[in-house]
Amino acid sequence: MKMIDTEKLKLLKLVGLAIVTIVVLGLVFWFSFASTKPKTSTKETAPKTQQTKKMEGSELTATYVKDFLSAYFTKKDLGENRNRYLPFMSEAAYQQEINAEEEPSTQTYKGYVVDTKLKSSTVYIDGENHVVLVQVSYTQTQLQKKYDYTNAQKDVLSSSTLRIRYVKQDGKYLVGQIEPVLIVDTLTASQEAGLPTLNQPNTTQTIEGEEER
Repeated sequence: MKMIDTEKLKLLKLVGLAIVTIVVLGLVFWFSFASTKPKTSTKETAPKTQQTKKMEGSELTATYVKDFLSAYFTKKDLGENRNRYLPFMSEAAYQQEINAEEEPSTQTYKGYVVDTKLKSSTVYIDGENHVVLVQVSYTQTQLQKKYDYTNAQKDVLSSSTLRIRYVKQDGKYLVGQIEPVLIVDTLTASQEAGLPTLNQPNTTQTIEGEEER
């Protein structure tokens, strides 16, 4: 009986050792798997906010208008800047501008009035009606002979006032019409007397006959 009990005891020890070994190996494997499992980053789970860049011309701003004026006025010669002001204009307005440039009276100045450069611009925006009033000054070179710079009059200063009507197409503001505007002076005698003398800056701006309040 003692021999049998001893054998059973050894067998139980072996079985118990095997069970313990399996449990230990299982725990080791589980901890190893848990430590190597990739951690979910909070950056990945957080919703990504994408900053959408606004399309140029989606808003009618002074900067956008001035970019057009720069392309429209700055040119080496008549028609040389067509590819630069085209992106700012509707198809109808662009064609109207081309037709105006092709007029015989306009073509007369081609080669004689060159190197036009925009010097400054003041922009007034009517956002509700998509209308812009601009006052611009620019310089030109005037030649006596076509494309001959001998005795050329350089940096001749000119100015003009334009009303630009915009249309919105495919989410972008485009020039729909350009027309010259005459600023009408409607000041009274007393208001004229109060104007600054020559060579002194005048900070009051009157638009299309609008009286100073």
